[in-house]
Amino acid sequence: MVRSDIVKKVSKETGLSAKDTEKIVDIILESVVDYVQKGNKLELRGFGTFMVKQRAGRIARNLKTNEDLPLPSRKVIYFKAGKELKNIKKGEK
Repeated sequence: MVRSDIVKKVSKETGLSAKDTEKIVDIILESVVDYVQKGNKLELRGFGTFMVKQRAGRIARNLKTNEDLPLPSRKVIYFKAGKELKNIKKGEK
């Protein structure tokens, strides 16, 4: 499923125009990105949690040259699936 599929489904379910629905979906996704980008934890119960984690710096290795490369610490977006998504993976509902 891609973004346009979500717009079509929501538009069909709500009776809103595709243009209005697309605007709503854009606002929701932008809000999620903005909130998490500021370092906040966003929990959508039943779906999952988005958060920013600090990944420690480490030494990587270039396999072709066998040279050590220092990688600095950085922030990464982390998603933890909620209970309902985990149950789908197990074949439960």
